[in-house]
Amino acid sequence: MITPKTQAAIAVLNHIYAGKADTRPERCVLTDEKKRTLLPQLAVAGLIILKADENPASIQSYTLAYKPGEISLLNILEAIGEHLNCNTPVTEEFYMRYGKVAQKLGVVNSITRIYLKEIMLSDL
Repeated sequence: MITPKTQAAIAVLNHIYAGKADTRPERCVLTDEKKRTLLPQLAVAGLIILKADENPASIQSYTLAYKPGEISLLNILEAIGEHLNCNTPVTEEFYMRYGKVAQKLGVVNSITRIYLKEIMLSDL
């Protein structure tokens, strides 16, 4: 349901918040390519701020512009130009990975799938 790019953005924001690498094994691997793409997008969107005289290619060079409880999934999706993948059912692995958040996203996914099923080719 959450794309790999969105997972990477969440990992970057968590890394900045924690001040160290997110050590949970289910989190995605942050390649230099992902960092080069995501850091400017998150900064332009105003979710992170580059510290004075720091390297813009380094995660440690940024601070969060807001408290973690003030940054929504919608903020992240808009910042990186991503979407939710609602065209497949939510898996048990998704529920295991995202815990209580998965419950909310699972409802969004189910409702979206119901509405998409009702849009017929003849309607388009």
